[in-house]
Amino acid sequence: METSIKPPLIFSLSSSGKIGGIALFQERLLLEINFLARESYASGIFKGLSFIKENFKEFLSQIDYIAVDVGPGSFTGLRIGLSVIKAFDLFREIPFIPVSSLEILAWNYPCCPYPILTIIDAYSKELFIALYKWEGEFFKNIIPPSLIPFEKLSKIIDSPTLFVSETLEKWEEEFKRSFGEKFLKPSFSPVLRAGLLSQIASIKLRKGMVEFVKGEELLPLYLKPSEAERKRCYFIS
Repeated sequence: METSIKPPLIFSLSSSGKIGGIALFQERLLLEINFLARESYASGIFKGLSFIKENFKEFLSQIDYIAVDVGPGSFTGLRIGLSVIKAFDLFREIPFIPVSSLEILAWNYPCCPYPILTIIDAYSKELFIALYKWEGEFFKNIIPPSLIPFEKLSKIIDSPTLFVSETLEKWEEEFKRSFGEKFLKPSFSPVLRAGLLSQIASIKLRKGMVEFVKGEELLPLYLKPSEAERKRCYFIS
């Protein structure tokens, strides 16, 4: 007699971009709650968790994996999000699946025939970037998440490329001047959604492409010290 294997239940949290959110995924998206970052990451996360506790309480004890957007992105959002999600580890040891926000941005455009350059503003004329190319059923990482000065971007782009960012309008005119026909603008703006993060984690699990981490090992992908850290180092020196 054949026994059915229950698909994994994935809880996801994203808190690095303009929109924060939490989601439950099991073969399909069961629940997704999004909120605007300007309305407070902490408030949005706790309201979302309260809703799950009241309406999906049985799922909290059945979670198999926790997928987390580890950045780069908002220092405040990442700090709050990871602090909250690590609390799960105090009650039950659940494997964490860290995913870069730069990769989540790329997944807004699966099957894209062009390379995808994902960009997050690092300020001070610097960019967090990664370069992806769709191959088969997954994105191949051509350039891993990196911090580069704005002017060095020209050394990376050598063919028509889809430029993807939550804040593309900040550099759009300069990109057009610098890259001409190599600059391709998406037909819609990307979103760092927790529901999309869940789907990415599910695909990675199915393909055996996951590197699990424990709660105490879960760290944000900052790539750059925060302003407070830079000021502290300045005064120490």
